[in-house]
Amino acid sequence: MRCLSIRIPCFKGLLLGLMAAVFWVSAGWAQQVGKQTSDPEPFEMIRSLQSLQEQIAQGNSHAMQAQRALLTKMDASFVVLPADAWQEPRNARAAVIHLLSGGHPDVMRYLLSLDPAPAVDRKLMEASLAYVEGREEDMIVLLAEIDPLELPASLGGHVALVKAAPYIRTDPEKAMELLQVASLLMPGTLVEEAALRREVFVAGMTGNVDRFRVLSIRYLRRFRTSVYAGDFRRRFALSLDTLGFVKSEDKFALLDDVLHEFDADSRRGLYLRLARSALLAGHLNVARKATGEALTLTVDGTKENEILKIYLAATRLDPEFITANRDLLWSIDKSILTAQDLAMLDGVYTVLNSVRHFPEPPHNVIGEFNVATNMDAPEDQSWVSADMELANVLLRRTGKSLAQLGEQDER
Repeated sequence: MRCLSIRIPCFKGLLLGLMAAVFWVSAGWAQQVGKQTSDPEPFEMIRSLQSLQEQIAQGNSHAMQAQRALLTKMDASFVVLPADAWQEPRNARAAVIHLLSGGHPDVMRYLLSLDPAPAVDRKLMEASLAYVEGREEDMIVLLAEIDPLELPASLGGHVALVKAAPYIRTDPEKAMELLQVASLLMPGTLVEEAALRREVFVAGMTGNVDRFRVLSIRYLRRFRTSVYAGDFRRRFALSLDTLGFVKSEDKFALLDDVLHEFDADSRRGLYLRLARSALLAGHLNVARKATGEALTLTVDGTKENEILKIYLAATRLDPEFITANRDLLWSIDKSILTAQDLAMLDGVYTVLNSVRHFPEPPHNVIGEFNVATNMDAPEDQSWVSADMELANVLLRRTGKSLAQLGEQDER
């Protein structure tokens, strides 16, 4: 009996423990189900949005479609939330991020009408609305005393990015500082990707070659597959012209490490652009190097390869290359060239043909290189000034002196 009296309490305790466990598991499951069936909080939706944006920065085009769908859902969800939901600071900050990420401005207009107002600095709300509406001057005033570094990183990065926009034209150095802050606060995100793209453009615009090179390499190593990488390549190509990399071989050499970060197709296009720019500017050594690099990336028979034949011939103007250039130019398939390319080809033919004989004198110019006769003096001498007469006397004396020296040498 003593054994039974001991076992019964043990069994009861075990049974009570199991019942308690079942109760807590059931309660937790019910709570989880309730949480799953209710709409997520705005700040939770922003986390999902930023996750999609990170995928966009890495080149996921499907994430672009998902982002549009999520933004549309957020537009509809935010305007039906009770006013007290926006008293949660994380939700209020999420509303600003939502708008700066592509959300509909009507949502912010609605939130600005609430009383009590959402728990975030009203200037941030008004500034974000001014930004998407294109009211730059209003945005500058509203953000003047707001330091992005004093805000939570997920909001501060966005604020730094939009705050930099108007200064790109008026104060490039300040714009670059703000863009660096945006990259610092939100590394690996679409905000950093956008900040780097804009920084490259500003560095090119201000002529900061070293900064341009460093930023370009950083962008290509971090975001080469970004959905927006095409915009970066366009800005990069424009900056090549602005910074004058074709003006000297030393400056052109600075591009080598940057260009090798690009994929082969992009690198070929950039070398083609550089070769043409150098050729038109008369920098034949640079044009020759750029053409040589581009030729290693092209396939025989392609349009790019035919164009590069023209460029190569144009960089070899010495007489010893006449035969080689002739054969090269005759091998070009003109049927695949544009009118602009054909004009370049005609120009190269004209230059190379002139290498073989004395050039014709310009229109209305008297005399040619092979004409050695003097013109008769005009009958009317009234046009001769005193200075001209003095110069004529000096020339005659000089000619006489030179003749006398020649006679002495012959003796």
